[in-house]
Amino acid sequence: MWAVDDGIAVLRERGAKITAQRIAILKQLQGRKDHPSAETLYKELSGDYSTMSLATLYSTAQLLEEAGLIKILSIDDKRVYFDPDTKTHGHFLCQKCGKLFDIPVDEEAIFKTATAANNDIAQIEHTEIFFYGMCTDCLKI
Repeated sequence: MWAVDDGIAVLRERGAKITAQRIAILKQLQGRKDHPSAETLYKELSGDYSTMSLATLYSTAQLLEEAGLIKILSIDDKRVYFDPDTKTHGHFLCQKCGKLFDIPVDEEAIFKTATAANNDIAQIEHTEIFFYGMCTDCLKI
């Protein structure tokens, strides 16, 4: 996991201005276990930061993803989610309530299977694994 100071250093290295809004975004993302959407973060922050914009959220998130501090997940066509956990893992999206869960995956086994299935694969640099269905709470309803 990273600290707010790591995020500030990354933004500086990339030539971004260090603003109160960007620091607030870093603080809001640091250590989270959920996967907030841009809209969720905006709602959480806009009350305290009247100049907060979705454009600031997206540009800051892009810089943080490029630096490897977060993942930007496009798991559905309605919204984008931010994941501060950059280790390889899958995601499950409940198509009824919209909850997003982490799913542990065996990265080594996936890579071995992929390369064994196709000899043309020399190196895998990035993987995204998405599962879709209904969570146990929604299935009970």
